[in-house]
Formats: sequence, C-alpha cells, structure tokens
Amino acid sequence: MDFDAFYKDLEEELLKLVKKSFKKYRIAAQKDVTEYLRLSKGRLRDYTQLVSLHQITPEEQEFLTQALKQNALLYSLKESGRAAVGMKRFAESMVSVTLELALAYVVKML
Repeated sequence: MDFDAFYKDLEEELLKLVKKSFKKYRIAAQKDVTEYLRLSKGRLRDYTQLVSLHQITPEEQEFLTQALKQNALLYSLKESGRAAVGMKRFAESMVSVTLELALAYVVKML
C-alpha cells in the first residue's frame, strides 16, 4: 500500500469534511485537522500496514481506533468555543473518514 498517497488523500478528505461542517470555525478546524494528522501519522501507518497484511486482531483494531479518537478529540476545535458534543461529533467524523479511506486503500490492493 502506498501510505504517502493514502495520507495525502486523507488530508484532502478531512479538509472537505471541514468545509462541509463549518463556516464560522473553518480556519480553526483546518488547523485541528492538520494537527490530528501530524499526531496520528504513526498510528495510521501501523493501522494500514496491519490491515493490509491481515494481521490485526479485533482488539488491536479497537485500540487503534480509540487512539485515533483521542487524537482527534485532543485537537478538535479546542479553542473555537464549540460545545463538547459538537467537538466529539466532529472528532468521530474525522476518525470515520480515516478508517473508511484506509480500508478502501487496502481493498484496492487486493
């Protein structure tokens, strides 16, 4: 799997999510997406490698998913004044997009 291509596509997809989700806090959300990607790059590389090799257990997948959610929540509009519920929803959307795109890349390899 070409991780660099996946990572670039993921950044584009997450920025599309920002444009679709925010008007007022768009700049803050874009910065948060960039920081989420920076913080999550190692976990994303591990996750995509394990999935592509079919060497991931359900427990490992859950652990990596929760770690990505924590990364997303950590940088989700922390200074924008949005409610915690809105921040959590956006963070979960970022993780969903991340995992869906990762699986799409793995399926392309088959």
